[in-house]
Order: sequence, then structure tokens, then C-alpha cells
Amino acid sequence: MSTTDPAAERAKRRERAGDRRFLAAAIVTAAFMTACAVLLGLAIATTADMLRHYSIDSAFDDREPFPMFWGLGTIGYLWTLGTAGTLIGSIGAGWYFDAYLGGERQPRILASLAACAAAVAIVADAPTWTAPLKVGIALDPVFHEDEPWSVFGWIGYYADIWLPAIAVVVAGLVVAHSIRHYGRLRRQLADRSRLLVEGRRASGMITGVAARTTVNDQGQRSTIGYVVTVRYTDAHGAEREATRFSPGRNSMPTSDTAEVLFDPRRPGDDDLVFIALHPDPDPPEWIGAPV
Repeated sequence: MSTTDPAAERAKRRERAGDRRFLAAAIVTAAFMTACAVLLGLAIATTADMLRHYSIDSAFDDREPFPMFWGLGTIGYLWTLGTAGTLIGSIGAGWYFDAYLGGERQPRILASLAACAAAVAIVADAPTWTAPLKVGIALDPVFHEDEPWSVFGWIGYYADIWLPAIAVVVAGLVVAHSIRHYGRLRRQLADRSRLLVEGRRASGMITGVAARTTVNDQGQRSTIGYVVTVRYTDAHGAEREATRFSPGRNSMPTSDTAEVLFDPRRPGDDDLVFIALHPDPDPPEWIGAPV
């Protein structure tokens, strides 16, 4: 468990907000992530080319169906650099953007960049795949025991069409999801800005706190945030309850009270309820419903 003082962490976050050095670091790290995503796409395409070659050509066809610019370990290097670099770059870019925005929720741009970069690499590499010696037959240049392709051979033969198509569709779905998420996020931030001027604030009681954890590939469990339930009384005297996810290892409430911001004209609309777990909250510290 982290021992960082939440108050000190909040002060540090406020100091970092708007610092252009963090923005520059985020852009550089995002560019690194995108380059690694290209390598990951190339790794996928190269592996597909190799499997395709083995399914449509004889085992005695000694043509190399994969690049060798890094020697025999080229495919392994592509997979390692592509996967690790994309993950590390996305985490780093997300952290720098978060620091620059002062903890404000971010649109899912990084996922779209990575998906599109990988798709571009696959589409660009597919036309260079090893062509069969003869369409429909796996030629044996040594013993001349030629064999007709199986169903899997024909599927592999057309992989240079359907694999890029799948990559483009997946990238399109990721971009479409990011656009929808951005639209919901933009509406939520607009509602928050409006309620900070026109809304009603109330003091709420925290009635439940549950840690949300994740497990890494070594089996180690770590806390990624807390699910907090707050009970409050709206402008009409009705008791209401709202549950929000507070991200971050240091986001556990330090008291049993919270501030609640809501729309007095629509007190039952959960999307118009925002919770702050600390006094004197900055706008990004108001937690809204999941978008």
C-alpha cells in the first residue's frame, strides 16, 4: 500500500497542471507508443505471412517468408519491442497527459492511435507477403510430390486480404468507440461546469468504500482505486445515494464525509450528480458517473 500523503499528492497535482513540459513529454511518449504499435502490427503481419507460407507451399520451399533485417531473431524482436513499447508508451503518455490536465478525465486518443498504427502496418505489409509457387498446389521442388491445397491452404492464401480487412475494422471500431466516449465525456464536463455555477451542493456521508484491485502476470495484487458510496439529502429533502469510482492508489477517502454537487431541477438524474472526496475541490476532482 502506498504511504504517500493524499494532501501532498493533491498539491503536487495542482502544481503540475498546465505545465507545458508535461504536455511535451506526453506528445513525445505518445509518438514512441505509435512507433511501437507499428512494430507490433508488423510483427502480426510477419507472423501471418510465415503461417500462410507454411500452409500453401511445400516444406521443401526454402524461401524465407519473413524479414531478416535483425537476423534470425527479427520476429521475436518485433513482438517484444512492439508489445512492450506500446504498453509502456501508452502508460507513460497517459500519466503525462494526466499530469498536464491536473487529473481531468481524458478522451481515449491513445488507444485509437495504437490501433490505427498497427492497422496501417498490417495493410502496408500484406502486399509484400511471399507469393505461392503455384496457386492451388503446394509444389515440392525436391521430391516433386505436389499436393493440392486444403481448405486451410485457401484460407491462408487469401489472408493478405482478410487480415488487413480485420485490422481496419478493429481500428475503425476502436476509433468509433473513442469518438462516442469523447462525446459523452464532453457532455459530462459541460454539465459539471454548468452545475458548478447553477447547481446545488450538499454534504454527504460516505456509507461504503470498496477497493478495486488488479492482478499482474506474477500474481501480485495492487489497488487501482476505490468504489465509494455516498448518501445525501437533495434540495427537496429526499434521501439519495450515489456510487462513484475514485481512481488511483491514493484516492481512498480520508474522512467519512463528502461533498455532493447535483442539479436541483433533476435531483434523480444520476448523470448530473458529482462527488468530491476532499474539501475545496478543483473541477477535475468532482467525480461523475462512468462514461
